[in-house]
This record gives sequence, C-alpha cells and structure tokens, in this order.
Amino acid sequence: MAYEGRDEHPPADEGSGLENELRVQRSEEELSTGVRQREAGFMNVKKSVRTEREEVRVPRRREEVEIERVPTNQEVEGAEFGDEEVVVQVFEEEVVVSKRIVLKEEIRLRKRVVEEIETFEVDLRKEEVEIDDQTTRREG
Repeated sequence: MAYEGRDEHPPADEGSGLENELRVQRSEEELSTGVRQREAGFMNVKKSVRTEREEVRVPRRREEVEIERVPTNQEVEGAEFGDEEVVVQVFEEEVVVSKRIVLKEEIRLRKRVVEEIETFEVDLRKEEVEIDDQTTRREG
C-alpha cells in the first residue's frame, strides 16, 4: 500500500503509542518595542555685532570776552604812558565721548529630556489551522 502526500504516513501499529501521532505547529508574530538614539537636529546660537548710530545732545559751556569802551575824559596824574599788553585766557568745555562694554543679557541653553507616547499601528501575522475531516466512519 502506497501513501502519497506531504503529511501522510503509513498507519502505525495500534500498540506502539506515540508513533501514530502527527504534529502541526502554529506560529504567530509577537510585537516587541524599544528605542534607539539618533540625531534629531541641532540648535545654533550665533552672536554678531551690529553698529547703530546714536545722536546725543551734550550741553557745553564756553567763555566769551566782552569788550566795553567807557568814555571817562578824566585827567590822570602820574600815569604811565606807553605800550602795554594784557592777555586774557578764554576757556571752553570740550565734549569727551567714552564707551564702555556693559553686559546686558546672558543666553543660557540647557537640554532636557521630554518623554512622550507615540502610537504606531503594526500588522502582525498569525497562522491559522483549519481542520477538514473527510474521514468516513463505519458504524458497526
């Protein structure tokens, strides 16, 4: 007697126990998740210098010499008569501009870890077993 087909075997003796047992295994895909670190980009902080022209009004003072001629027509005895020179110094304020560097702001960068839940849909495959019993039973 010949047995054809993939899973068919000749019937074993009835008294042999497990030898007439066939096994079909059913498997499923199971999901496991994890994370790995990757670069998500970067933040660049660049400092540059911009020049702005500013107009400043500064009050300043200066001296002026005022000349006034007052007629006297008086006779003077014992006065020296001749060349004479008088020097009067004149002063003025000069505007002095100085600059100094003042720290106005400090930019601080810190990294922090933010945890969030991300939802994914994944297709998992499962084997299914269908049993088609086409044996005929004889009733006795």
